[in-house]
Amino acid sequence: MTLDTWLISISNWYEAKQYDQIETLKTLLYSAPNSVWGPTLTDEQSKAIACWLDGSLRVFEHTKYHDKKKAYQMLQYASAKLEVAAFNSATDIDIKDWCLKRLQHLTVLSLEFCNQQQDQSTWNKKAHSLIEIHVKLMASLSWNESLNSNNASNLMTPH
Repeated sequence: MTLDTWLISISNWYEAKQYDQIETLKTLLYSAPNSVWGPTLTDEQSKAIACWLDGSLRVFEHTKYHDKKKAYQMLQYASAKLEVAAFNSATDIDIKDWCLKRLQHLTVLSLEFCNQQQDQSTWNKKAHSLIEIHVKLMASLSWNESLNSNNASNLMTPH
């Protein structure tokens, strides 16, 4: 499926206000083409990634009260897709930045979800694992700090 075709399909889902058609939405989300996550930033790509994330969060909201495992899996699936885009060396820097910001929000949402569950022995382990993984993930970005600070100072220095 091409990005244009996928955008038409997801737009049709929204325009028809089929908010109770979660299975249709899931099918759309799982069939999203790789171009949703880049590597090039275009108006279509920007709309697609925003629709994809919104759809993922709608699936999460729909399932969180009656199927906690599937709700949590949806958050993890969305996080994984954003991670892949953020760490793809070919991905546009603006897409990476967008993905990392949303990834931080998804991590907080996942931790809040874990904290709200009754069986804290199970969900507490998941929360601790999430924290460890997120810290390692963000620490792995530190290689870019010196590059970014050098680039920032080069941008500020008259040539």
